[in-house]
This record gives sequence, structure tokens and C-alpha cells, in this order.
Amino acid sequence: MTFLLSAWIALVALYYWSNGLSRISTYPSATQILMIADVLSDAEPQEREKLVMAVSSSVLIVEMEPNRDVSVEPNTREHLEHLPEFSHYRNALGGRLISIRRLDAADSGARRPRLFGGAINPTEFRVRLNDGVIARLQTKTPFIVTLFGLPAGLGAGLVGTLFALVAFILLHREIRPLTKLAAAVDRMDPSGELVQLTNISSRTPETVALVKAFERLQNRLQSMIGSRFALISGVQHDVRSFATRLRLRIDYISDPTEREKAIHDIADMIDLLDTALLTARAGVGALDEELLDLVALVEQETVDLDASGWNVILKSPPHDREILVIADRLAVRRILANLVDNAVKYGQIAYVTLNKRDSMAIILVEDMGPGIAEGEIDLLMEPFVRSEPSRARKTGGAGLGLAVVRTLVEAQGGTVAISNRCEGGARVELRFPLFGLPT
Repeated sequence: MTFLLSAWIALVALYYWSNGLSRISTYPSATQILMIADVLSDAEPQEREKLVMAVSSSVLIVEMEPNRDVSVEPNTREHLEHLPEFSHYRNALGGRLISIRRLDAADSGARRPRLFGGAINPTEFRVRLNDGVIARLQTKTPFIVTLFGLPAGLGAGLVGTLFALVAFILLHREIRPLTKLAAAVDRMDPSGELVQLTNISSRTPETVALVKAFERLQNRLQSMIGSRFALISGVQHDVRSFATRLRLRIDYISDPTEREKAIHDIADMIDLLDTALLTARAGVGALDEELLDLVALVEQETVDLDASGWNVILKSPPHDREILVIADRLAVRRILANLVDNAVKYGQIAYVTLNKRDSMAIILVEDMGPGIAEGEIDLLMEPFVRSEPSRARKTGGAGLGLAVVRTLVEAQGGTVAISNRCEGGARVELRFPLFGLPT
């Protein structure tokens, strides 16, 4: 906007300057001066005063000089009658034109210079009438112009525009650190490294205070998440100790059925704690990531799950001998176990497919169940939300499976997408970035 305003003022200034506004466009025409001289020459001396008042205006003042002697003008005065642009006055008035000059501050009727003033003094045309009386016509510009022929108001507008441009530059200079700060906020990951703000510099105390507040916020978040992880780790360790004691005491239960139920309950409790700890580790970026071959890992995991009694099938093993990713081995195994567990519980069988596409490793887990209602797909990614309404672990578990899957996958730079198969059943698609050496 400031650029457009500056360009507009520059164009207007160029127009005024190129058309010589202060010199020619405000002068009366040669025909007008000739007609005034003829009318005054034909009038009686006593009528000339009325005619002078009739033809005078705010931009043209006509006066009569009773002195018929033409004095020699001082050399310091600027005479204009010999200049080329005034040739049409000489041609029209002939010998009746005595002089054309610009009055200076020493002359009566001249105006004193003002701020931004330049060519502001009147120009005087002296013409001889038929009876020898000299008529003096003074022209005044309708507005003050500068030495460059530009209106003073235009110059003030230009100066104002320059001030606005400087203010815009200073404002942009102060807004730029805020833009960098916004980008840093977008990059902030509570489970990752602190975002460095060394490249954000500002002289305004408000922006400096905002940057320091952001740094303090990062430190508090890091401290809070670290404390939460330490708390969960401590609770998990203590509860495991209690669970071990309970497991030893279970052997004293005489009823085999009740003893088996108690063993399963303790195993479920430990599994839930392990899941919570693994999720907490993912939340603080404490996963043990390494270079993994997904082909070998998925094949081995499906074999182990099948041997454990899960109805799982690895469909069309990939032709690639290996698909390398950077991931946590335990986290990937837990992801597969949770997805296979859901698929078997809701669809009786789990089909696992592994391939790669567009620099991504893709794991598909599908089932033959009733599928998922469209309105529940996003909700199933939240903790303790299940499509099965009961809270019994036998029919659906605690509802942490998909929430844990999303947390673990996203912590390793991947994505999770849930959809329904055309032929029926649900499909969960996992994407992990392929490992590649920089070129």
C-alpha cells in the first residue's frame, strides 16, 4: 500500500514538473493580456479604474502606472521576455510589451518565502497603452509551489509518505521476529529437543519479553513431561513388585479355575502398565530407536502371534528382501500386537500386508468383521473409547489399543489411517518413513 501511494505521488509530481506548472500554466494568455490592454486603451481615463477592478482577480492583479517613463530595470531582476517560452507574448503584443519579470522579495507586492517555498513570487507583465500609460499585470500562483514547480502540499504528502515508508520498514523489522517465533512454536515438540531461538533478535522490550516467555514455557513443559515419565516409571516398578508377590501367593489358591483367572488378571494388569510406560516413553521421546528390517520383524511377529493362538495371516510377503526403517523394536511389536488383537476380537481373523510406496513403509492390518461406523472412526483413536459397548476385557479390552498405536506410530514419524474395506471389515494402515542415506 505504501509503495502504491509513493508511486502515485511520484507520477503526479512528474506530471506537474513536466508541464511547468509554476511558470506557464498559471500565466494569463497572450490574447487575454492583449484584450485587457485594448479595453483599457479605448476607455476614458476616469473609466479605467472600474475596468481595472473588473478584470482583477485573486490570481491576476491589474494596476496602472501614471509614470509614463520606462525606467531601466535593475540587472538583479529576472527578466523573462527574451526566453523562448514567452515568444508568443512578444509576437502578440509587439512593441507594446515593455517587460516580463519575476518580482523578488525587495519589490512591493512580492510575497516572502514560506516553508517549502520557491517560485512563489508574482510575475509582472508591463504593457504600454495607446496614450503611453503603463499597465502592470501581476500574476499569482493559486497555490504555493516549490523550486521544482511542484505544489507545496504535494511535497508535504511526499514527505508524509516517506515517513510512512520508514514506519512500515521499522514495523516490518519488528514483526519479522514474531513470524520466526510463530514458526518456532509450530516446531515445538514437548517430547523432542528444545527449539533454539538464537536467530530471533529484536530491540523492542515487548518482543524480547515474549521470546523469553516462550523459552521459559519450553523449559516448564520439558520439566513437567520428564516428571510425569519418572512418576509412571516409578509406579510401574512398584506395581510390578506387588504383582510379583501376588503371583507367588496365587499358588496357594486351591481352586484351579480361580487360580487361572487370578493369573490372567495379574498378567493383564502388568500388560496395561507396560503399555502405559511405553506410551509415556514415546511422549517424552525416550524410545530406543534403531535400524529395523520390517520384513523380518513383521514375519517373525506374525509367526509368534499365530503360535500364541491368534488367527493371523501374513498376506503376500513383500518381494523386497528388506524394508529398513528407524524405529523402536518393542514399540513396533506392541503396535502389531494391538492391531492383531483388535482384528481378531472384532473380525475373527487378522490379515497383515507389508509393502512400500513413495518412500514410505506401509503395514496394513485388515479383518473380516462388521467394520466401523463412519462417525466413530476418529473417536476410536482416543483413549478408553471402543466400538464394543461393554467394559469387559474378554469382549474388547480397556480401549487403549488404537490410542497407544497412534501415539507410538506418530512418535516415530509415522501416520495411522483407519477405514472400512469395500468387501466388509476394517482396515488400519500404518506408514513409516523409509530409511535412506543422504545423497
